[in-house]
Amino acid sequence: MKNSLRLLLGSLLIGASMLPARGMEAPAVPEAAGQAEPAAVEATAAASADPAPAPTADAGAGGEAAGAAHDPAPEASTELAGGRDTHWTETRTPMPFDVMRSVQFLQDQVARGNVRAIRVQALLLRRFARTFVEAAPEVWNDPRNTRAIVLFTFSGGTPDVIATLLDQGRLPEAERPLFDGALAYVRNDLKTAATKLEAISIDDLEPVLAAQVSLALGQIHQIDHPDKAIEDLANARLLAPGTLIEEAALRLGAPLADDAGAHDDADRMARRYFDTYHDSSYAANFETRYVALVVGRAMTDPQAALVAMDGVVAGLPTARQQRLYLAAARRSLVAGNLHFASQSADQAITLDGLEPGDAARANLYRTASALGADDQTASRKALDGIDRSLLHVEDQKILDAAYSVLDSMAKPALMTEVSNPAPPEPDTSSVLTRARAALDAASKEMKKP
Repeated sequence: MKNSLRLLLGSLLIGASMLPARGMEAPAVPEAAGQAEPAAVEATAAASADPAPAPTADAGAGGEAAGAAHDPAPEASTELAGGRDTHWTETRTPMPFDVMRSVQFLQDQVARGNVRAIRVQALLLRRFARTFVEAAPEVWNDPRNTRAIVLFTFSGGTPDVIATLLDQGRLPEAERPLFDGALAYVRNDLKTAATKLEAISIDDLEPVLAAQVSLALGQIHQIDHPDKAIEDLANARLLAPGTLIEEAALRLGAPLADDAGAHDDADRMARRYFDTYHDSSYAANFETRYVALVVGRAMTDPQAALVAMDGVVAGLPTARQQRLYLAAARRSLVAGNLHFASQSADQAITLDGLEPGDAARANLYRTASALGADDQTASRKALDGIDRSLLHVEDQKILDAAYSVLDSMAKPALMTEVSNPAPPEPDTSSVLTRARAALDAASKEMKKP
């Protein structure tokens, strides 16, 4: 077992050494960790289908935990030291808290955007599950190891491990609510998990473990008790800054705060996310949540929503900003908020360097959202100038819908010309109403499975 961590981490460490050292100049932060979103909770979230991040891990008490975000497990030290074993790794096999330290290292890599770390973490958790069950009884007398088994469970390790240890009476009875709560949580028994975990005083736990419990409670409460969830997630962020726990808490917390009317808080969380975790392996998940947040807010005040969005995404690379504006434009168009769709598309166009496909999308969204307001001839010319082959199949449906709108707007005028050679100018408001109705019908059709 002595070489297991080394073998599993080897390929990852090689890849990690090639990554830019983002954040390495900053002071050291608590150990990296993450979270797992139960199926029943994740299914209700307005988010993309990106996988949820792996949950958290803790390295243990005192100095054993320090610096785990940038200090791989002892077993991995051989890889970093050019193949030289240390006396430490030769004198004892890895303890559970050693394994979880390695998991934390991997989770730090996930926060930096190394997707390979997710797969290696899964291998690590699978490899050591049986080892934990077969560990000598005295192993579980060490509180670092009992904490590690809780975090192993939260991190995506098989729940059979902690269940077996509980059935065999090998874990401290005094901490039973914590063990039972973690087990119920990963088994998606959220009611039991809430009861057990709420009975625990997070002040009595180490910061990273307290942050994990707070994150789990935030996920449990987000549907039925969003006010509690906001508080739980705030605790998680404060207890584990710079970790994958904070990354997950920001992803969940920003939409909840916005739904509660705390728009400034939501914007601050979104800025923190994009500033700190823009390379996270789950950044696309947050982008989807953030766009939904902005588009929802724009239904009542599009101008304020756009100004806020400008401030939040300003620090991102231009291409990322354009992607977000285009996503907001499309979502607004389908939702029937034509004004915000047009504004968002214009913002993407204003930023230089649009790729041909994105430029085609931007022109489509802007033109489609202005049908009925712009001159019909100019609108048709703009649609004709869009290269259909550059569009995704779903955007091709929007292009077809836009042509249908123009055709429906032109028919009344043609009928009037036959009966009356000199018709009055059409009422702009009625034309716009028909355009909106046609686009609404088209959007409903696109939403069908």
